Amino acid sequence: MHPITIILADDHRLVRQGMRALLSAQPELEVIGEASDGQEALNLIDSLSPDIAFLDVMMPSMNGIEVAKIVHDRKSKTKLIFLSMHANAAYAVRALQSGALAYVLKDSDFSEIMQAIHNVLENRRYLSSAIADDVFEMLLNSDVEKADSLEILSPREREILQLIAEGNTNVVIAEKLSLSVRTVESHRAHTMSKLRFGSQADLVRYAIQQGLISP
Repeated sequence: MHPITIILADDHRLVRQGMRALLSAQPELEVIGEASDGQEALNLIDSLSPDIAFLDVMMPSMNGIEVAKIVHDRKSKTKLIFLSMHANAAYAVRALQSGALAYVLKDSDFSEIMQAIHNVLENRRYLSSAIADDVFEMLLNSDVEKADSLEILSPREREILQLIAEGNTNVVIAEKLSLSVRTVESHRAHTMSKLRFGSQADLVRYAIQQGLISP
């Protein structure tokens, strides 16, 4: 029987090391790769095609939500599990909407992580028990729009929003994305207009609320 292959994507090395130790102790599991940012995670999923990828919500370069959307759009066989410190229903709803099958809190018992693994391999969803009621309440109250407001932005605009919020200048963003400065400025202006913001401070606060960057 082939082992269940896993990659771990988290910008904190200690989290990856701890997860690797726990998962590798299970004879049916094999951790085959680690990533410290979103783009690296996407590259590993493309090249290694693991059975499961654990993603953090907040990661440099590309956040976990964007990674999940791309993986989902590419119809990858890799099942996605978010492992997050945020017991926030809006984050969990966005994670599930992006194509993930599970959202597990980092302070969960390891038994919850194993249950999430078994669920997603059977194409069933899993939510940490500590957040499940809040997620269902949000869905029942039709508050999904609060979790989904980023959808009015294009993928490029969401990418640039995160880079702006991380403190990058237009010139640096242009270099990172191989775009002209004028193109970055245009995307920035469109983002401000769509979100009806008047300053960069508004963008940064919004990025924190949406889980794109840490406060």
